[in-house]
Amino acid sequence: MRAMLAWIGDRLPPSLYFLLAGSSAASNNGDHDMTETNGPLARLRKAFRSLEDLPEVIPAAWSPGDATDPLPVETASVDDIAIAIVAANGELSAAIQRSSALEKLHRLAREAGAVGTDRAVDAALKREGR
Repeated sequence: MRAMLAWIGDRLPPSLYFLLAGSSAASNNGDHDMTETNGPLARLRKAFRSLEDLPEVIPAAWSPGDATDPLPVETASVDDIAIAIVAANGELSAAIQRSSALEKLHRLAREAGAVGTDRAVDAALKREGR
């Protein structure tokens, strides 16, 4: 299960990742609680409204060894954040491509005369004469 979570960990919200992994987002090494309401990350979110969606953790895929545990944002370096941005942009690009493909399928089906309960793929193929 841990290997599967490592593969999908960067695609899950932190709360769901930790629920599935069976551990807490809080630090177990004696540091302050990462989910603390007055912790540094919470204070940053309060200070900058645009950072409300800042995640608790980011993928640490580039870490040496077989480390698959996510990296808390509070302990992440500037380079760690930059790498997480690249990963997030990749996810965004993939989501945009999926959305565009779905929009095209919808348009093709509607152009073929399909209505709400018709199968979109069948209608698009009919439109193309296949």
